[in-house]
Amino acid sequence: MEKNPEADRAFAKLAPKFVILHFDTRNGRAPHVARLKVKRNQTYAIVLRPDGTEIARITKPADLNPVVRLMQKVLVRN
Repeated sequence: MEKNPEADRAFAKLAPKFVILHFDTRNGRAPHVARLKVKRNQTYAIVLRPDGTEIARITKPADLNPVVRLMQKVLVRN
């Protein structure tokens, strides 16, 4: 859990509105890596449209706060 309980609560409220995936690369590549334009051994939070095109992203989030802000921004915009 996060050291910031406020971020934990905000993430818990927003998470049901998103599909959250975690995938690791195998031999440097996993399915869809080229399409998502991600680098090996990097952490990203990426929001995609149903057709797979990217809406927004952040690279190397240090904690949940930037992820929560990204999720809120996408919900407000759409």
